[in-house]
Amino acid sequence: MSFCGAALALAPRTAGAAVPPVHLEVEGCPSLDAKSVQRIFSADLGTTATSEAGPEVTEVIISCEGNRVTVRVRDPISRKTVKRSFDPKSFGTQAESRIVAIAASELVLASWAELSANPEPMVPPEGPPPSESAVETARSFVRARTSTEPTPSVATVAPAPTPPPPAKEPGDAEQPEAFPPTEGQRADEPARLHQPSKPLVADRVTAIVSVRSFFEGHGTLWGGGARFGRERFGVVSWALDALVENGVLIEHDQKPDGEETVQDHHATSATVGGWLCFYAHAGPATFRGGGGLRAGVLTLHDGPIPAVWGWPMLVASQTLRFRALVVDFSGEMGFASLSGKPSLQGTWASGQVGIGIAL
Repeated sequence: MSFCGAALALAPRTAGAAVPPVHLEVEGCPSLDAKSVQRIFSADLGTTATSEAGPEVTEVIISCEGNRVTVRVRDPISRKTVKRSFDPKSFGTQAESRIVAIAASELVLASWAELSANPEPMVPPEGPPPSESAVETARSFVRARTSTEPTPSVATVAPAPTPPPPAKEPGDAEQPEAFPPTEGQRADEPARLHQPSKPLVADRVTAIVSVRSFFEGHGTLWGGGARFGRERFGVVSWALDALVENGVLIEHDQKPDGEETVQDHHATSATVGGWLCFYAHAGPATFRGGGGLRAGVLTLHDGPIPAVWGWPMLVASQTLRFRALVVDFSGEMGFASLSGKPSLQGTWASGQVGIGIAL
């Protein structure tokens, strides 16, 4: 049985564009309304229906076998035959004719689209080549059709449901627990996780300005250096630094007759220091307290060979973090005992300010 629709005006989305002719037949499909298939096909594709086949007429044959419908398109313009087979009842039983007609329209459009997507195939197809006007008509029609296809609005697209998490198998590693969605949070947003908070200041490198003074009046040294620090194990912080300080050390010499002489010495101190502290966070600040050791070489500009010494010390430190920028304030206190020229013995204190980056 053969049914051919009357010529229809072009659909609005392809208005003004020439349309290649198409011949459609429905064979052996008692469950389909052939006239409805023809009407919907012509309206959806916006093509001119013709009652006869021809050398440049695209043929569409719709046939049925059991519950399956086969759509076969023989396209003399692209010189190929394409076929699609499916069960329309899987989409519901109320609109089988419409589903079949739209499927046929899509298959024809896909065949013509290859004329633009692959205009010069490496393996030429069989059959006589179509006229340039027929090829250009099909290409123009595809461009007009695809350039005016409506784009689905993002606001109307429903989010895909989130699949449930897989069942936990024995031996699986414990996963962080997910928070339920909070007020104002969309259900499709990733759930926040219970994860251990990271330290506000982890690894840090700072440039330091320092001042060191002796309580007994032995003088003051100024200088600076660099420090690297790290927080570990949730409670322990350590740091290493290197400092070079210059200044004047005052030597007090008590003579046997009771007279005291005072002599100034220009000195340079090069030291390395190490801390081991406990730490705690409070907002953007990190506080530390503990102890360490500072050791190095003290050189007098007018004196003998350099003296090697080491000072145990108490340490207090505070770090403020602003994104990747860190500002350090630290203090040290210890006791020095150095004999020689000059002799240093007594309590000292040091204050340091550093600025650097968190790594």
